This record gives sequence, C-alpha cells and structure tokens, in this order.
Amino acid sequence: MSLKTILFTILIGFGLAGSAFAQNLKVGYVNIELIRLYMPETKTMNQTLQSYQQKLGEDLQNRQVFINTLISEYQELAAPEAATDQNTLAEKEKEIRDQQAKLQEKSQESEQKLVAKSNDLLGPILEKLQKGIKEIAAEENYDYIFNTVDGSGVSILLHGPEQHDLTKKLMTKMGIEIPEAGANANK
Repeated sequence: MSLKTILFTILIGFGLAGSAFAQNLKVGYVNIELIRLYMPETKTMNQTLQSYQQKLGEDLQNRQVFINTLISEYQELAAPEAATDQNTLAEKEKEIRDQQAKLQEKSQESEQKLVAKSNDLLGPILEKLQKGIKEIAAEENYDYIFNTVDGSGVSILLHGPEQHDLTKKLMTKMGIEIPEAGANANK
C-alpha cells in the first residue's frame, strides 16, 4: 500500500470515529437568567441588597448635607457685608474640598461594598443552580448543558431542539413556581 492510501484510510477512520462520537453526545440547554429571576432566593437577595444600598446611601446623604451646611457657611462668610478675612475663607474652602473628597471616596467605597455584598449573596444561588444542573445531567445522561443567554441577557443559543431545553425541568426540580409567560417562552 502506498503512503497516500494509508493516510487516506487513517483520515477516513478518524472522520467516521468523530461522527460516531458526535452522534452519541447528548447536549441540553437552560435559561439561567429566567430561572434565577423566579428563584425565591433571588427575591430575598434583591431585598437585602436594596436595604443595604439604602443604608449606604443614607450615610452619603448625611455627608452631603454636612457639605451643604459648610457651603452655606462659606457663602455667608464670603458676603461683602461679612468682611471676612481671606485666611478664614481659604480655610473654609479647604474644609469643603476635603469633605467633598471624603464624600467621593466614601461613594466609591459604598459601590465596592455593594458589589461585594451582591457577589456574596449571589454565590449560594449560583451553587444551587449548578447543583440542579449536575443532577439533571446525571439523571438524564446529558454530556453538556449550556446556558442559552449570557450575563447581560443576550441570547447565545440561536436554535436547539425543544426536547433538550431543560429550563422547565430544572425549575420544577428546584421547586421554583413556573409562571405561565416564562413557561411558554422557555418550555
């Protein structure tokens, strides 16, 4: 046999083996965002985050009120009839700038705290979802289960057989009430 014939035979063998392998794969998909939307834990997480954000916001508002008071005091001191010396005005300006810088710093810190809190609360929700997906994969012999959308809600999966859409099964398995609109959109 020639070298070309041997290589051709090997390539055909790999091709047939690859086709056979691909035919045995079982691939499913779920809409994680839809499931998360209806999880009771998500509602609790959102309420907790809203309360936490409100608490952080109150501190920032109190700081802003204090700065507004300093600005009013400065305006009174800067009025022509007050005849305040320039050193006093400069000190008051510096105090206002310092407080505004602290407010900006606290604002950034609050945003970081809110993101961290969100990540902390989201972790157990994602773990619960992953556990449910692994259980369905094992029970129904799925090799792969993909998410149909990315984190921003953009659809990744453009088409797939409906019998492999596991969204409703996963929601039922996790004890999540399936709303009619969500169930119709993603069976």
